[in-house]
Amino acid sequence: MFAICSHARTRLGSRALRAVAQGPRAPLASAAKLPNVRPEGNEIAQLLYDTGTWAGLARKGKGSRKAKSSNQDRHRVNIVSQELCDDVVRYIGKTLERHRGCDLIDVFPGAGIWSKTLSDVLSPRSHLLLEPDIDYYRPYLGPLLERPGTKLLPESGIVWEQLSQVLNPTHLPHQVERRYAPHETPERNDTLLVTINLGMFPQRRFRAFESLASLVIYQLMSSIRPGALFQKYGLVRMLIWAENGEKDPLLPRTAQRRRKLAFEAEIATDHVCEIAGWGIEKTGWSRGSSWFRREQSLDHESVRLALERMRAAGLALPPGREPEHVVDYLARRKAGTLSADPIGTTYVSQRTYLADIEKMEAAFERGEFTKKDPEYKKLLQRRVLQRGAHRRSARVHDAVQIYMAAMDKWREAGRTGDAALRAEAEDLFREWSERVPSFDQSLSSELSVYRDNLHVLRQDPPVMNWDRRYVEPMTVRPDEFFPQVPLCLLDIQPKAAAPVLRDMGPGSTRGGDIFDLVLRSLIGRHADGVQRSLNLMLPGAAEGVLPHCPSLTDPLCWGIPVTGPGAISTRCLNEQQLVELAEGWLKWPFRPDYAQLVSRSTIEDTTEESEEIMGNFGGSGID
Repeated sequence: MFAICSHARTRLGSRALRAVAQGPRAPLASAAKLPNVRPEGNEIAQLLYDTGTWAGLARKGKGSRKAKSSNQDRHRVNIVSQELCDDVVRYIGKTLERHRGCDLIDVFPGAGIWSKTLSDVLSPRSHLLLEPDIDYYRPYLGPLLERPGTKLLPESGIVWEQLSQVLNPTHLPHQVERRYAPHETPERNDTLLVTINLGMFPQRRFRAFESLASLVIYQLMSSIRPGALFQKYGLVRMLIWAENGEKDPLLPRTAQRRRKLAFEAEIATDHVCEIAGWGIEKTGWSRGSSWFRREQSLDHESVRLALERMRAAGLALPPGREPEHVVDYLARRKAGTLSADPIGTTYVSQRTYLADIEKMEAAFERGEFTKKDPEYKKLLQRRVLQRGAHRRSARVHDAVQIYMAAMDKWREAGRTGDAALRAEAEDLFREWSERVPSFDQSLSSELSVYRDNLHVLRQDPPVMNWDRRYVEPMTVRPDEFFPQVPLCLLDIQPKAAAPVLRDMGPGSTRGGDIFDLVLRSLIGRHADGVQRSLNLMLPGAAEGVLPHCPSLTDPLCWGIPVTGPGAISTRCLNEQQLVELAEGWLKWPFRPDYAQLVSRSTIEDTTEESEEIMGNFGGSGID
């Protein structure tokens, strides 16, 4: 079953958990928008439509179709476009070459178009299709089953009890379990590839998790460091289809949305890259909020870096599938409206009325209203607000310029040993420390958000997986899925985490387990400085831990050598700094032991973090 805490199993029981994973089916969730269930000329979509299984998604009325079977999975979203699958493999085909002739584990293949396409490209020596609705989808998978090495198993790949019956020498005779000690370095295993379709609509909720897919993604990520589930065979790449909003906690695009799952992904993977998806400008199907946005110049720089990586790797977006943020960037570059060095050169307060005023000014110029009309009074009010926003933006911009100059001079002084340059940097940092406290709370928050987003992007490589992407996400269309709920494709390549983060479970130092608890507590105060966050978590912790973490204040490691309001915040920490925190905690002589730390930890019952029922793979493995 799900590898969850024992107290959760006790309260719910295995039958309830199995019901969540396999049925009976949950009632339709309320949604702001219902998907289109019309096939629109797609043969596979027509066959699925004719079964009547998804009739419940149509708006109720006299003409509503009734489902012919209540036993089928009415939540499954199938990929029904061969064109989409072909574009994906052409787009990232070079990265798939290393898996040719591998063992392919295919969870929830459904209608099988994606499965067939991967089989065509990889020619796997074994292809295991894990499909619980085996009778329903067998007609679609028939031609694929005729291929050598292909086997259809009536198991659910997201119920770990059933998955454990598949991950054995009987079904995977070429795979060998690899158990690594903390001092050993796990190796990448390209002879095994996993693909999972977690596309569901409406989403199935599971306790603190907003959806069952969120739970599965969380546990897949949590399995990497201790080497559980698929990762017991080495570092195994995973290609995951999921509803567009599922990527938000895993792949945030701003520092303020960088939470526990994002940190986990950054320290345990070479990359989590969105290969295909529904653009952030079209969030109608996504549960993710579009409230958090970075300053536009930072997004432009992120696009520039991604396009450079693609060019160096010889990768190009399929024609007609360019995402809107790339189209916008290329248009601005062609028009010459981009700054030669955009990072930190501009800042404009994110205010909704700044977009409205442009439209109102244009309407006034066209003569759509005059100075005597009420609209003109609104325009004057917008102008006053705009001038105030620009003044605030200028203060934030000037402060950030001081920060950038100080960081650059200090880093250069560290590389060259220039004492004069270091003295200049110290003066600038002193000016920064004096200027920040003079800001009001709102302006200080704006400065902190902009500085943090700038800080995580400027590093080489950038801190967040979104900014490290090796390709830009190609755009999908709703009619390429049935029902028409656009999915995204995530490419997850695990890596060997630092030894202290892999030391988990009974009989170990519990370094990885302690790190999880400490990080979870720090993330609860992600905008605060690390020193303040540690002391709020446990009095005296900062004094005991931070002396062992020199990278937090070393600009060469992207630390910030100031204290107080300008100090480095938790949401800015990079991998090296996180590892030092974990090692520093173990060196603190007065640290609480693991059991005491667990008892002091407050489990956050929130959708975004969803920590209450996380699986402790390091201790118990697969239940």
